[in-house]
Amino acid sequence: MNVKEYITTAVFLMFFIGAASASQVNIGIIKSKEQEWRLTYQLSAPATKLAFVRNPDDSRTTRWLPVTPGFTISIADGQEYLQRDDGARFDSVTVRLTPTYKHLSKDYAPFSPYSDGGTLIYTGRLFACINTCEGNENQWPVTMQVPKGEHMLVNGKLYPEEAAWVDSNDGMNVYVGIQQPVETENVWAIIDAGLPDNIKQSLDADIPELMHYFEQRLGINHGQKPALFASYANVDGHSSQGGTLPNQIFMHWNLNDLGDKVADDTFLNNTIWFFAHEVAHLYQRSKKAEILGSPNESWLHEGHADWLAAKALLTLYPQTTPYVENKIVRFKSHCAAGLENMTLRSAADNGRFDLYYTCGLLIHQAIEEEFKKHGNKDSFSAWDDFRTLAEKQGEHGATGFLNVVKANTSEAFVAKITSFITEQQENPLQALDLLNAR
Repeated sequence: MNVKEYITTAVFLMFFIGAASASQVNIGIIKSKEQEWRLTYQLSAPATKLAFVRNPDDSRTTRWLPVTPGFTISIADGQEYLQRDDGARFDSVTVRLTPTYKHLSKDYAPFSPYSDGGTLIYTGRLFACINTCEGNENQWPVTMQVPKGEHMLVNGKLYPEEAAWVDSNDGMNVYVGIQQPVETENVWAIIDAGLPDNIKQSLDADIPELMHYFEQRLGINHGQKPALFASYANVDGHSSQGGTLPNQIFMHWNLNDLGDKVADDTFLNNTIWFFAHEVAHLYQRSKKAEILGSPNESWLHEGHADWLAAKALLTLYPQTTPYVENKIVRFKSHCAAGLENMTLRSAADNGRFDLYYTCGLLIHQAIEEEFKKHGNKDSFSAWDDFRTLAEKQGEHGATGFLNVVKANTSEAFVAKITSFITEQQENPLQALDLLNAR
């Protein structure tokens, strides 16, 4: 797995529960004994169309088949809509879903299948609003029915055959199948039995160790125990994806040669890095405030998670030191090449979200080195200060974080970081060297 393969498949969504606004759309999900998935929207009042909250691509137009006659999913200005062909109002509509994995750029797959027929379904992909989404809708009543003998794991609780809940914000992953979760000291886990043994062993050993490592340094009381989902579709594919949602860590492998790949030490090291990055995200969170900024500030949390992954591997698995050092060298080359024709701030607008991982790691590495010169902070304690600042004073995003950095380094150093992020670099490689200049 090269740099680009890794960084374009790990996604992170931060959430904050503010003033709740009901969507006026009820979501009903039914999985039949024939393994068909149907989704029904029940509207509180007739409308001419449904708009979807998340629109990373146009795949609903081919993967969602309206069952109710006379309906079409169409696109306008990057927004997918479900509406009647004749433009008339409606208050209910049903579609059939395609329950296979689909990679979505900077978003989570709607389904992550397990090799035994179980699956994760990501509810955030289903959220919709009457006519248009204003941006403040964050509650959706959801019901789900599954065949006899199967169960759902929802918010840490098992439900046989039927479940109902109010979903919110970015949604969640719900497990549907026959596999029983296994409770460990750290997590509730549903790990695909079809995964290669060394991946399962790594999940059993490395995830708890990584969670303990980050809890000691970024300790958050999560309330309920997090769930760990690891799924595997042995199909003709080449994608892996991981992510975090509130109290959830999940990984999916969509590969038909995973058994061969695990024989390679680099792949196994990439896998541990992959785990570390996702666990770091779990511990970056705040339950009290929104701490992240706009997408073009994603160097903040993605780069930080990658830098913390590097630190975790060097501490817990010192034998990976050559791997980590080589990875950082490759990140430097990747970042410099990417900034030849754009600023880091504009990377998201140019479809180069990957630069927030590589360049972001290097920014956080430079900040860590500057902290060492002043002798009073590191990447963990500074993030804790940043989280507290956001919770108590509302200073979030890059501005809030850089205010913490400035308070513990110097105004000149933060100006250098800001210039690197916002200005076009004539020589990006030289600019990266200057971040760490003594």
